[in-house]
Amino acid sequence: MAVRRIVLRSVVALVAAAVVVAGYLQVHGDFQRWSDESALDGACDGLLDRNAVRGVLGPGAVEVENERSGAGLVGCEVHVYGGGIAEIRVLDTAHVGPSLLPSLYAGSPTAPAVPVGHGWTGLFGAAPDRFGAADPFRADEYKKVTTSLVLECTGESSAKGLSVTVETTLDKTLDNPAERPQFTRIATSTAAEASKARHCGAKLGKPIGRLGLPVNQDEYEPLRTADGTCSGIPAARGVTIATETARAGAPHETCRLADADNSTRYELEADYGPYAQERFLGYEEESYDDVPNTETSAHHRDPDGRVSWTTAKCRSGQALFTLHPSFERAEERKYPRGKADLAYERAVLKAFAERSAKAHGCSAPVTP
Repeated sequence: MAVRRIVLRSVVALVAAAVVVAGYLQVHGDFQRWSDESALDGACDGLLDRNAVRGVLGPGAVEVENERSGAGLVGCEVHVYGGGIAEIRVLDTAHVGPSLLPSLYAGSPTAPAVPVGHGWTGLFGAAPDRFGAADPFRADEYKKVTTSLVLECTGESSAKGLSVTVETTLDKTLDNPAERPQFTRIATSTAAEASKARHCGAKLGKPIGRLGLPVNQDEYEPLRTADGTCSGIPAARGVTIATETARAGAPHETCRLADADNSTRYELEADYGPYAQERFLGYEEESYDDVPNTETSAHHRDPDGRVSWTTAKCRSGQALFTLHPSFERAEERKYPRGKADLAYERAVLKAFAERSAKAHGCSAPVTP
């Protein structure tokens, strides 16, 4: 009988301990869920969609670092244990300026960003891991994938526009077209939340189902077959190769022209809305006199100049189109060598600016 009482007491003790442990785990789990939800709801001044963030970064424990880097800018970094990381920045574009960090995303120098498309004004790009191998699009070689969206607010909003930039790190590969849109979902959901919270009333894009890869700097083609940002540009002796992206409403466009050895000869850029605003402000801080400014609507480079430019009037403000000569070898630093080269530059900038402005519904670019 005594033995039975001892066994019974032991069983009761074990059951009680199990109940206590189960209760603790339940309470602890509930507390962790509450803590995680509270952290996500308060992140980035309450501008995140908690469900969208969870869907991208995973179900693990959450750590959030909030920051404010200046007037009009809200930022935060979200880490999910066993999942991914997202760095989010929401900027009132009235506060765009060359000294405000982070600046508007325009892609990597070695991997031009592509348009987000699907009705969004934005860019999608990847920064290669500088410590990795040469191919920036293998899953083990990139560090961050960036989606940057620009929202144009209605006249009823106190903000003229908003910029939403999200750098996402996931254990996924850009090479898989099915996984690629996952990198954009925090940006699109944050854009919707920010537009609502800031009474922006912006026209939003559609859900993103397909995305192109950022363009590798070695992905060149004959200039005569270009049908994106380099379309319509005439070829010339020593300029026969193009590296381009699609347009599809991107706020920043690039076109690179090279010779038969794929040595870059010219770099062309088009900037719209806050991107043009930031570019003009950046030039104002330079010590050179002969650079783009809002007072001079167009200018052709002379033999001693550094840049040619023209502008166009758009609904989002003044657009800027620039042409920079590129010198990749010391013996080419005397280029251009004569009036014919400068005349070709004018033809190139004219063709680039006209097609870009037309695609964005802007007026014809100014001719000097």
